[in-house]
Amino acid sequence: MNIKLCISLLCIIFIGGCAGNQGPSASDSRASSGQSRTAENSNKPAAPPKPAKIKPAPPKNSAAKILLAQADTALTQQAPAQAIVLLERAIRIDPREALLWIRLSRAHLAQGHTQAASQHARKAIALAGSDAVKTGQAWLQMADVLEAQGERQQAASLRRRYARYAG
Repeated sequence: MNIKLCISLLCIIFIGGCAGNQGPSASDSRASSGQSRTAENSNKPAAPPKPAKIKPAPPKNSAAKILLAQADTALTQQAPAQAIVLLERAIRIDPREALLWIRLSRAHLAQGHTQAASQHARKAIALAGSDAVKTGQAWLQMADVLEAQGERQQAASLRRRYARYAG
C-alpha cells in the first residue's frame, strides 16, 4: 500500500512540475530584455541583452560560507592577508570546495604571490568537477594568474573560452 502511495505522489509531483514549467510569455521576455514599445517601433536596432552575471553556489557548510563572506569583504577592503587567513580556515572546514580555492588564489595574487596563486587555481580547477560555473571561474582565475606571470596570450585564450563565466 505504501509503495502505491509513493508512486502516486511521485507522479503527481512530476506532472505538477512539468505543468508549471511553461517558459516566459512574450510580455515577460520583452520586460526582462529591457525593451519597451517605443524601442520596438523605432528604426534603431535594439542592443543585445547583457548576459546575466553567473555566480557559483556558495559552500554548503555554513561556517565556511560565513568565512568566505568575511574574506570577500577583506578582499574588497584591500586586506588580502586577512582574507588569506579567513580562507585557509574555511578550507580546513570544507577542503573540497572549489570556490574557496578560487578566492584563496585571488587573495594570493593580490599580494603578488603568483606561484601560490597558480597552485590554488589549479586545485580549484581539479575540485570544480562537473560544476560548469565553478570550473569556468577557476579557469578565469588561472587566466589572471597567467597574465600576472606575463603569459598574456594564454590568459587571453582562457578568457575568450570562459568569458560567459565572468562575474
